[in-house]
Amino acid sequence: MVGATKWIYIPQPDKEIIDALAQEYHFHEIIVNDLIEVNAQSKIDINSNNFFLTLTFTKYLPEEQRYVLNELDVIIGDDYIITTTSNESINLKVFFESFAEEVKHINGSYKSSPYYILYRIIDVFYDKTIKSLNASTKALLDIQDNIAYRKVEREVVEDLITEDLNKIFIKHNFLSQEDVIDDLVAHVKLFHEKHLNVYYNDLKVKLSKIVSTINVLSEKTDSLLSAYNTFVGIKNNDNVTRLTFVNAIFLPLMLLAGIGGMSEWSMIT
Repeated sequence: MVGATKWIYIPQPDKEIIDALAQEYHFHEIIVNDLIEVNAQSKIDINSNNFFLTLTFTKYLPEEQRYVLNELDVIIGDDYIITTTSNESINLKVFFESFAEEVKHINGSYKSSPYYILYRIIDVFYDKTIKSLNASTKALLDIQDNIAYRKVEREVVEDLITEDLNKIFIKHNFLSQEDVIDDLVAHVKLFHEKHLNVYYNDLKVKLSKIVSTINVLSEKTDSLLSAYNTFVGIKNNDNVTRLTFVNAIFLPLMLLAGIGGMSEWSMIT
């Protein structure tokens, strides 16, 4: 329990768990299907018996240097909030445990309401995303230094391509959230306490910052790829220039050596 609200968090739920929750809390069959299936995009449903929200986030796999989707599903009733994730989220698990201690001092406040908890959950994911983008910024700066010092090695272009593909992946993911967050803000504004508006508007600002940062990183990646190609071209031109210079010196000598080495007999023949 979080104050007067029951919060249930289940990472990677199976069909048996979802069916049990659906029976206890009377989920609409559409919600059940959305919980079982993987959603490619974010969505919001405020027309069924329960408020339902899906937000698709990205989870970075360092060992594979790529992102995968981590779907957050939220069902809200009058006095409960149920959250599930398609992949385990350490940050959400830590927040789940710490928030239970936090609300002991604010019991009875709006800060233990389902929609305030939802705000804090989304905020955790956005903060994690911003931190991940900061790491990407540092990685691009390292690549930029390598190119500046003409370390145009295979690993550099591989890192650039990886960064480019990752940014494309997460960009489309967060772009799909913009309309959903707008609908969520409108829903909270109409049906819930006005003091929550400030918190949800803050989510809009953070999402806008995330999308803007991704766009900047994408442009920087494109610029670095162009710079890499330029340096490779310069390096190849330098090699051609050296070969031309060597040929200019040795070809006349080889020609003279060939002529001088001819005997009279060979000339007559």
